[in-house]
Amino acid sequence: MAKPIHVAKIKASMPAGKAASRVLAAKVENVREHAPSAMLGDVDGIHDMRVAVKRLREAMRLFRKLLPRRRRARMMPVVELLNDALGAVRERDVLTLDAEEFGREIEDDGDMLAAATGRWHTEREAAFSHLLEVWASMTSEGLFEALEELAKRTGKRGRRANRMDLQRFAYEAIRRALDRVHDRLGPALETEDPRPLHRLRIVVKRLRYSMEPFRDVLPLLKEPYRVISDAQELLGLTHDHDVLHAALAQSLDDVPEEDREAAAAVLALLQRRRDDRATEARRAVEVFRDPEFERALLDAAD
Repeated sequence: MAKPIHVAKIKASMPAGKAASRVLAAKVENVREHAPSAMLGDVDGIHDMRVAVKRLREAMRLFRKLLPRRRRARMMPVVELLNDALGAVRERDVLTLDAEEFGREIEDDGDMLAAATGRWHTEREAAFSHLLEVWASMTSEGLFEALEELAKRTGKRGRRANRMDLQRFAYEAIRRALDRVHDRLGPALETEDPRPLHRLRIVVKRLRYSMEPFRDVLPLLKEPYRVISDAQELLGLTHDHDVLHAALAQSLDDVPEEDREAAAAVLALLQRRRDDRATEARRAVEVFRDPEFERALLDAAD
């Protein structure tokens, strides 16, 4: 998991709009930092830039009521498009890396992994070409200048919400994000269907991103943040197994008839490992049912 960005010169007592401006500026700079290696196709560069873009997107969501409305409406789809273009490349990288790691542990898969990774390499090339086109178009139209102006104008707005002190803003934002986790917790814990667990993963991730900008100014958030990050990591590993299983299953038809039994056995092993990760993830997210944890989290932000 990429390390969170530490934003200098924000304080719990400062106006939320001013803090949001500085957070957004730091997120934009982080995207700029990772863009060169990503646009060369480097696997780690793609990963780092996608994380940076996700953090920018989540900051824009977190502070959305503080941002100038028209500029936010114009820039949010741009950031979403960039995130999706990076995600299409990153997904193939993750599939390939996971498949290669899994392949080193098994003796025979009926060449299912080779067939799948060959297809993913081709898809990755197409996705990367699309990313380059998207990036060239965005940068030629002043992507960074527009994002920097968005951050700058956010700090100058005089609306009541922008004048709210940052600590109060943080408390309300974390409380809303925690409520969304509670809304999705029951179905994820009470059924083996992978879809509720995936939906829970999304809101747990957004809770973590909602806490991230405030860790330096509210030090008591650090321990709850660690617990939530660990839970998100396990949910993410479970989802990665789901994606890999589904993608490999698509290659089963490409496996010769005489090798289907070996390939099916590999899929069964992968499913068992996925189920083990899901059990660990469900155990980790039980913390959200603990009133003491909720109290500690909200007290840390209050």
